[in-house]
Amino acid sequence: MIVKRFVNVFKAGGVAGVLNAAARRIRMPHAKSFAKCRNMVRDGSGIEIGGPRSLFAWGGLIPVYRHARRIDNVNFAGKTIWEGTIEVGHSFKFYSRKAPGQQFLAEGGDLQVIPSGKYDFVLSSHMLEHTTNPLRALAEWRRVLRPGGTLVLVVPARDGAFDHRRPVTTMLHLVEDFEKNVGEDDLTHLEEILELHDLSKDPGAGDAAKFRERAARNAEFRSLQHHVFDMRLVVDAVFRAGFEVVAAEGLEPYHIVVLARRPLAGAAAHPFDEDALREALRTSPFPSDRQAS
Repeated sequence: MIVKRFVNVFKAGGVAGVLNAAARRIRMPHAKSFAKCRNMVRDGSGIEIGGPRSLFAWGGLIPVYRHARRIDNVNFAGKTIWEGTIEVGHSFKFYSRKAPGQQFLAEGGDLQVIPSGKYDFVLSSHMLEHTTNPLRALAEWRRVLRPGGTLVLVVPARDGAFDHRRPVTTMLHLVEDFEKNVGEDDLTHLEEILELHDLSKDPGAGDAAKFRERAARNAEFRSLQHHVFDMRLVVDAVFRAGFEVVAAEGLEPYHIVVLARRPLAGAAAHPFDEDALREALRTSPFPSDRQAS
């Protein structure tokens, strides 16, 4: 996990990125919301969408793996460019001192293999931007949570990622994708991505020709980041999907973290406190967030 995290940071920012990450860890070993998040998942049973992610492991910004009783996993295929070969069954190794969780193969936005209300928490790091229909995915994650269950969501911040040249997606666009029931074969954003993707921040993608070839085969690879997020859009999307946002923060080099809860049975979700949101935007390391505060 630690080696994989080092490689990912190096690919994104080179030697300077690694040194900056090390300095950040000395100054702030965990996300500010980690203590609250830890208490919400402690001894619970959850599922991670995509992954596993070093961000949730020991040494990560939100190291919740060791605090959970059990974590299952869902991935879209038996082989991915991120995880390699994936074996169905009790094979999801999230923490060395705990039994592996159940590994499912399914779309992150279509979890019909999982009954409603099964889990205490859902984890997702840098996956939501790869689905063509984020509101549908969030609705499914809400469905598999018990009332009062927790969502721990991390998405890339526009300003810190290779999408920094692209405009932030609008909520109207997310709603339209949901209402049209857009599928994972959709390539609406392909030309925009090919034109504005910053390959200098994505060395793993290869040159422009290789990137174009892989992007055109997105239904197979799922490498495209269809939607571009800032903090306010993430908070609004999570609330729109029926969650109650508990905390939000921006973390360098390119993370937006949102902690949310499914309301108790019969209760409606309350909007995130506007003062708390303004403070999160004001203290974000990303200019787009600060400008929106």
